[in-house]
Amino acid sequence: MTDIELVRSYFTKPSGDEDRIVLMLNDLLEKIDNKENGTVIGKKKPLDYEKLMRETKFPYRMSNETDVGNFITGLYEGINLWSHPLMQPNVVPPTTTLSIIAATLGARYNENSISDDYGMSAARSEIMAIAMLADLIGYDTTKAGGIFTFGGTGCNLYGARIGIEKADPNAKNTGIRDRIHFFCSEVSHYSIKSAAIWTGVGLDNVKTIPSYDNVMDVRLLEEEMEKTINDGARIGTIFATMGTTDAFGIDPLKKIVEVRNRIQKKLDYQIHIHADAVIGWPYLTFRGDTCINHLPHLLQEEIKEIVSKISELQYADSVGIDFHKTGWAPYLCSAFVIKDRKDLSLLQKQKKDMPYLFHGEGYQPGTFTLESSRPNYAQKALANMMLLGKQGYETLIIHLITAANHLREMMDDCQDIELLNRHNPAFVTDFRIYPHTKYDSVGESLYLKEMCDENEEKFTDKVNSYNQRIAQYMIEKAQHEGTAMISYTDNYKTTRLSRTIVALKSYPMSPFVEKEHMDEMLRQIYRAKEWVDTNCAFDT
Repeated sequence: MTDIELVRSYFTKPSGDEDRIVLMLNDLLEKIDNKENGTVIGKKKPLDYEKLMRETKFPYRMSNETDVGNFITGLYEGINLWSHPLMQPNVVPPTTTLSIIAATLGARYNENSISDDYGMSAARSEIMAIAMLADLIGYDTTKAGGIFTFGGTGCNLYGARIGIEKADPNAKNTGIRDRIHFFCSEVSHYSIKSAAIWTGVGLDNVKTIPSYDNVMDVRLLEEEMEKTINDGARIGTIFATMGTTDAFGIDPLKKIVEVRNRIQKKLDYQIHIHADAVIGWPYLTFRGDTCINHLPHLLQEEIKEIVSKISELQYADSVGIDFHKTGWAPYLCSAFVIKDRKDLSLLQKQKKDMPYLFHGEGYQPGTFTLESSRPNYAQKALANMMLLGKQGYETLIIHLITAANHLREMMDDCQDIELLNRHNPAFVTDFRIYPHTKYDSVGESLYLKEMCDENEEKFTDKVNSYNQRIAQYMIEKAQHEGTAMISYTDNYKTTRLSRTIVALKSYPMSPFVEKEHMDEMLRQIYRAKEWVDTNCAFDT
């Protein structure tokens, strides 16, 4: 066999050669699955990444598919199995089989959704997926638009860039001429600060508004916006967080829009409002439905409250949605949906600057997208929306809420676990463990005393460390033995004196989770607590 014949054998033929893909993929998946160890594949081992970098060289000779495939399967040693019901560290979902196939098809035909010339399936998928989401949000689908992009960070970046163009018209050509301020709550996602860095707005110009119970204080927002105007700066994008990662706080979007409208009357430019709903968006599927009537009354009321708040997404100028979070699709799969598609023209580049592309007409999002190379993100989302529909998303969310609620009911009766989000029907459970009891000597809640700064700061620091040790023990044990995994947040809330509160969290995302798994989760949490109590002294 000549060298070129060997190289040709590495590729699939234009058609009729799909069996090779299926057989090779099946073989590699079986090899990985054979290493399954509870919640992980094999064991996670420490790795010297500097040594790996230093010793890895570009190979000279060609190899063969079997050897390289076997090497690649070895790279999966220690990965998490997100579909396992005891894998609950964060908002990372298992993926539907069909969305995996959709991702594989996109890879097989190697589409670039820069235009329909390079990705016809990608173009159709994107238009239909954006239309479905605009309809779900409550936008006028004859005016709405949007694109799929690289995560919630990409969504926030698009929202930031459009806000800059509205605040400082033609900035894309002249550069930013005036100081521009972004506004967000103190519990908003850090990617907003990334957007400030990458757009040149600067971290000093991100105005974080205090929150009460993870909800932005709208009165203080208005005060800060007035200060911006008085200081001679411009108001760029206002970011409303519609479901925080840990506590699932939802900002009062309609009130934020009302503040924007009042302020905007004083200005000669428009203010953009972007809703970061990457986690909270699927609760829109409950709007107007009666599928929760069988649930306990209190849980019904809590879900209705979330649905009422998330339904305000229709008032935002743009919305960010992650399917690789609460859409149960593979990474990457995020949608930036905009109320008025004309706003996308603010990002438009000139075709003359791209002489080798966009010669004809048709769907050409690459004329305004940040990415020139953009895979068929949308097809995975389209597949899941068509497969699950509102009914499927509602069913999945109700199932996970029910499992989480079971864990919360058990924790309510625990004398040393303080449940931090008892009446929040998102399926993340935030909690804080105390070494002996969650009450002081007269029966008052230690957590409430911490939030009011009635304990010494040293006590809060020690309880923070105590909780981190419990989580770290569970994470390390899971990585080696495939046991239950939770995680923690270093800053669940801040006290009145700005002391940080660490919280542990259980984030069930697997459709296979049942109440017995939550029972086992609690048992393993207590085993971790016992280990920390025995091996790490806590002196109050």
